[in-house]
Amino acid sequence: MTDVPVGGFSFQGLLSSVTHEPEALATIRRQLEAEGDTHASASFGKLLALLTTLTRSRRVLDIGAGLGYSSGWFLQALPADGHLHALEIDRDCAARARENLRLLDPEGEASGRWTVDAGPAVRALHQLTWNRLAPFDVVLIDADPESAATYLKWALRLTTPGSVVVVRGLDALADADVEDAERAWAEESASSESLYAVTGKKSASIDAATGMYGALQLLRDDPRFASTAFGCLSEQVSSGTAVALITAASPPASAGTDVRIEPMTAETVKDALRVKNQGWRDTYDKYLGEEDLNEMDARLDKDVAAWSAMLARPGNQSRFAVARTSDGQVVGVATAAPILDDQDRFETHAKWQLFTCYVDKAWHGSGIASRLVDFVVGEDSCILWVLEDNARARAFYTKLGFVADGAVENLPDEWSGAREIRMIRNVPTKNLTTHS
Repeated sequence: MTDVPVGGFSFQGLLSSVTHEPEALATIRRQLEAEGDTHASASFGKLLALLTTLTRSRRVLDIGAGLGYSSGWFLQALPADGHLHALEIDRDCAARARENLRLLDPEGEASGRWTVDAGPAVRALHQLTWNRLAPFDVVLIDADPESAATYLKWALRLTTPGSVVVVRGLDALADADVEDAERAWAEESASSESLYAVTGKKSASIDAATGMYGALQLLRDDPRFASTAFGCLSEQVSSGTAVALITAASPPASAGTDVRIEPMTAETVKDALRVKNQGWRDTYDKYLGEEDLNEMDARLDKDVAAWSAMLARPGNQSRFAVARTSDGQVVGVATAAPILDDQDRFETHAKWQLFTCYVDKAWHGSGIASRLVDFVVGEDSCILWVLEDNARARAFYTKLGFVADGAVENLPDEWSGAREIRMIRNVPTKNLTTHS
C-alpha cells in the first residue's frame, strides 16, 4: 500500500496505529523485511488473530509457516488450551520459526500449545487426518501458490462447517494472462495433488498463476465455501487474500483410503528403499551414528540394483510389496522370505520371516502397515526380529498376533548395546524350543 503523508502522519502509519503489534512479532517481521519479504503485515496478522478470537478457535493450521510471523499472531490469540499446527517445507525456515515462536512461548513445543512440522505439506496433512488432530477451526494457506488448490481440498477434509479458511497469495494472478492460467488449470486439474505439495519438487507443467487460478475456481464453484477476496496493487507491494467460511462438511473419506498394496516392481523399488531408509532414520537414529545413516543413503543406487536383481531372479521366493497412493506415491514397503537361519528354523518351525515393514511417517495409524504384513505373509507361520526397546513396533506386532518367544540377540557394537527379540505368529506351541 502506498504510504501517503496525512498531516504529520502517513496513511499507512495511521492504519498500523490501531493494530498494536507485540514486540516479539515486530521482531519477526523485521527479520522478514531485512530479507526482502515485504508481505509481512501487522494488519494482516491482526486479522488472523481476530478471526481466531471471533471463531473461538482452539485448533489452528498454518500451511506455509515461513519464519513464523503469522503463526505468532495465531499463537498469541489462541486460548491456553488451544493448539497451533504449522507446516513449513524448508527445514531451515522451520527451525527459525520454532526459534521465533519461543519469543512468544519460551517453553517451546514442550508447552503443548504449538508444533512446527518440516517437510512436504501433504505428507503432514495425511498424518493430521489419521492421528485425529483435525478438525481445525482456522486454516491459513500461505505457501507455494502452485499447490493452493491442493491445500484447499485438504482444508475441506480437515475442517467442519463454521471453520474459516484464509488463502494468501492471490497476487500471483496480478500480472498473469488469466486465459492462459485457466487453460493450463483445465489440463492440470486432472491430477489429484500437486507434485510440490507431495514431494517438494516443482512441476514443469504448473506455475504460480495456474495454481492460484485453480484455488480461486474452487472457492468460486464449490458450494462448501462461502468466500470473498480482496487485495491491493501498488509499486511497492501487491497482495491478495481470500477468506472463506466452510458451510458444509467434506465427504468423510480421506485420500488415505485410496492406497493400494501391490507387488514391488522395478518402477517402485527406488521409492520403496527411500521409505525404508527414512524409516531407519526415524527409528534407529539414537543407536546408529549419522555417519552410518549417511552411508546407507549413499549406497541407495547399489541397493536398488541389488533389490531389482532379486525381483528378477527366476524362482525367487521372497515377497516384496509396496503401498501406493492413487497418484503413484510409494508410502510403505514390506518384505518377507522363507526362513534361512538354521537356528530360527529349528526352534520355531515357522515358514516365513518378516524382514521389512516401514510406512511413511505421515501415514502412521492409517492401517497400511497391517495391510502390508498381510500381503507378504498372510496367515502363514512367521517370525520377525525387533529392537527390544522399540515399544511402538512391539505394540504394533502384538496387535497383529505376534508374541515374544524369549529369544534375544545382541546387535553389533555400532548399535550402541541394543538387543533384538524374536516374535512369532501362528506357530504351534508344540513346535517351539523354549528360551529361559
